[in-house]
Amino acid sequence: MKKYSKDFLLKLYMTMLRIRLCEESLVEPIRTGKVRCPVHLYSGEEAIATGICAALSKEDYIFGTHRSHGHYLAKSGGMKELIAEIYGKASGCSRGRGGSMHVIEPGKGVMGATPIVASSISLALGAALASKIRGDGKISVSFFGDGATGVGVLYESLNFAALKRLPILFVCENNFYSTHLPT
Repeated sequence: MKKYSKDFLLKLYMTMLRIRLCEESLVEPIRTGKVRCPVHLYSGEEAIATGICAALSKEDYIFGTHRSHGHYLAKSGGMKELIAEIYGKASGCSRGRGGSMHVIEPGKGVMGATPIVASSISLALGAALASKIRGDGKISVSFFGDGATGVGVLYESLNFAALKRLPILFVCENNFYSTHLPT
C-alpha cells in the first residue's frame, strides 16, 4: 500500500473543502436571484475532481460539463475569477460571458465546460489527438455525467481513443441524478 505524505493529504482535503465552501456560498444568492445565470452545483463530487486533478500537471487539459466549478477549482482555477464569472463580471474567467456553465482558463489547462450532455467529450478527444500528434506528453481529461452514457459520442470517442492509443482519461461522474430528479 502506497503511503502519502501528510502535506499531500492535507492539500487534497483543503481542495475538497475549498470546492464545497465555494458551492455552498452560492446557494443563497441563487435562491434570492442575485445570481441570474443557471447554476448546477458540484457539491458531493469534490473528491473526484480533486483526486484526478492532483495527478495532472499544469499543462494537462481538462474538459467539463454543466457542473464544472469543482473541476475548475481543483485544476488551480481562481475562486475570485469563478465567482466573478457566475455574477457576469468582466473579471471572470470567461470575462463574464460564460456564466456558471462555461468556465475556461486555458493557461491552467481548463479548456472549457459546456452544458450540453456529452458535448465536451469529443473536444477532449481532439485535444488528446493533437497532443499525440505534437508529441508534447499532455493528457486530456473528459469529465462527464452518467447521462452521457446514453449518447453515441461517448462510445465513438472511447473506440477512437483506444484505436489511436490517445493520452485521454474518461471520467464518468455518477451523482445519481438526471438533472434534478433521482435516477
